[in-house]
Formats: sequence, structure tokens, C-alpha cells
Amino acid sequence: MIPIYIPYLDKYKSSAIKAIEDNWISNHGIYVNLANELLQKKLNVKYSILMNNGTSATHCLYKALKYKYPDLKKIYIPNNVFIAPWNCGLYEYDEGFFEVMKIDENTCNIDTSEKYFKTLEDNSAVVIVHNLGNIVNVPRLKKMRPDLIFIEDNCEGIFGKYNDIYTGTSNASLCSAVSFYGNKTLTTGEGGAFFTNDKDVYLYIKKVYSHGMTNNRYIHDVIGYNYRMTNIQAALLYEQLLDLDHIINLKIEIFKNYDNLLENLINSGIVKKTQTEKNTQISYWMYIILIPGLDFKHLELFMNEKNIQVRPLFYDIHFHSHLKKIKKQEVNLFCNNLTNIGVMLPSFPNLKLNQQKYIISCLKDYLVINKFL
Repeated sequence: MIPIYIPYLDKYKSSAIKAIEDNWISNHGIYVNLANELLQKKLNVKYSILMNNGTSATHCLYKALKYKYPDLKKIYIPNNVFIAPWNCGLYEYDEGFFEVMKIDENTCNIDTSEKYFKTLEDNSAVVIVHNLGNIVNVPRLKKMRPDLIFIEDNCEGIFGKYNDIYTGTSNASLCSAVSFYGNKTLTTGEGGAFFTNDKDVYLYIKKVYSHGMTNNRYIHDVIGYNYRMTNIQAALLYEQLLDLDHIINLKIEIFKNYDNLLENLINSGIVKKTQTEKNTQISYWMYIILIPGLDFKHLELFMNEKNIQVRPLFYDIHFHSHLKKIKKQEVNLFCNNLTNIGVMLPSFPNLKLNQQKYIISCLKDYLVINKFL
């Protein structure tokens, strides 16, 4: 079976083994600081906090938002994204705060047109999700609407760029969250990080993520959580960060190979790729395609028989029963149908060219059998 993702860890285990042998296995140990400092340096962000997973970091986006802007009246969140930013928002706010954003059918991200953004209410926040690694130009939106507060769920967009800087690091955003889950470009199994350039926000979240403890040990003054990354996780992250350019280049090569193998199908319009926004660079996370008229579950059965895993894109938010009452401006057939026509292809760093050729050969067979070709 060619899986959708395999963690790329073979070269990056020695520090984690050393952490175990030295008995520094919880959130204390040298690698937590080493990895955090290197991550800040690589991304050029002022403040970084390593966390136990990306969802914890995403929850802290809302903690920061509530702390810094307690009088907000509305929060806009994208449609057809992974559930985490919705669930995390509901940890802190009633469902009446939220409104589903319009989606751009060309990017599968939010509609970033000036016409649409002018309709967003004052005294509001926008949750940016760089959906499936396609990047939203947040500085452009902040320039367009400087009154809006932006926070970034950058779990799928880490190492993408807007305006030549890494996503989640701009002063246009209050803060951002990233994930190091097992299917991410860099992985610690679970794991994540919280970024901000705001010192006040940093100091608050630094307290919140570690039980709300004050400078006096065992004295706490806010409701806190245990969101700390372990030294073992940080050791895995540290070694991968040291070899970051190599890992990113592996992913870029995979995307180039797919582009070449799918060129004829893309040129003919049978297969579509998502468009990228001006002055952005994708994160090279997952390679996705859209096939108009596709029944994804039917394709999935076919590909499974060929020992290939594929994944659908994310559902319209109202497929989730606990979110059915969230305000939505209009019914959008594209949003409802995106999971049927969208396909994630295997995209792990060590994927070989001959495996990619086999994947696309099987996809073409499916398209011929089912009269797309």
C-alpha cells in the first residue's frame, strides 16, 4: 500500500533517543529550548511557544483573541476546512459569535475580494486557514481592512509564504498556530507551536499553556492548561529543523513530478488544480486535485484496490451536526460538493518517482473506465 503520508524520521532520531537515555522525557530538557530558538530563527518570528499539538496552539489563538480584544462582536471562519478552528472557537465563544465565510472556488480558500471584505462587520475577527497548504495573503487583507483582527490557523500552511515572508509571522496577524502532527512536513508525532510578535500576548499565552502558573511556583492566577511539548518531541523537531531545506526540497520535487505527470489532464480541463493567490507561495503540504463530476468514494474504492490511499477534501461546515446552526450567508453548491470532487494524493517526503507514476497511471485508468477520458 502507498499510504497518504509517512513521517520522514529515519535520519532524525538520535537526539530523541538521547533525551530518553538521559531521562529528560517531559517538558524539561535542552531540546525544548534548542528547537524553539531554531524555529524562531528559521521563521523570523519574535515569540514562539512549543505545544503538545496543533489543536492546543489553535485553541490559544482564541485565548489570545479574547484576552487582547474582549469586546469583539463577530468572528468569521472559513468553510470546507478541518474541524479544529471551529471546535477551538467554541471552547471560548458561543456559536452566535461565528459566521461562515464565502469560499473562492478557484483557491478553495476564503473569498479575498475587496467587494466581499467590505461587507464584513466592524469590530470583528477573521480566522485565516491556509487550507491544504494554499496560502491566503494576510498582509494584503490587513491593508484592505486594517480594522479587522486576523489570527492564522497555519497548521497546513507552515513554510508557505506571503509577500516573501513565512505565513503566520506577519505583524498583520495577532498570532498563529502550526502543527507537527504525523502527516505534516515536520513532525513530532503530535506537537505544535504558537507564534506572535506581540509581547503582551506572548506572556499571557506562556502562562495559560502551562497551568496558569505565576512566577511563584504553585500559585496560579488564570485558568490554564497543560499544553507543553515534551523534550522527546522537541528533539525530533530540532533535528528536522537542522535539515529543513533538504526536507522542503523533497516536497517541492514531489509537487513538480505530479505537475508533469498530470500536465495533459490539467491542460484538457479534466483535472483542475487550485489557483494560488498573488504574491503567495504554497506550503507544499498535500498535493490536491479537483475532478469535476467525480464521486470520490467510488474513486477511493478503486484506488484502494490498487493499494493506493487517497483522501477527500474537507466537508461543508454544516455536514457537522454540532455546527448546523452557525450562520451562513448562502447555500453554495460548490462547498456542498467539494468533498466529492476533491482528492488528496500521497505526498510524503520520501515518495519515489516510480510510485508517483503508478499513482497517476491508476488514476488515468479510473478516468478511462468511467468515461472521463
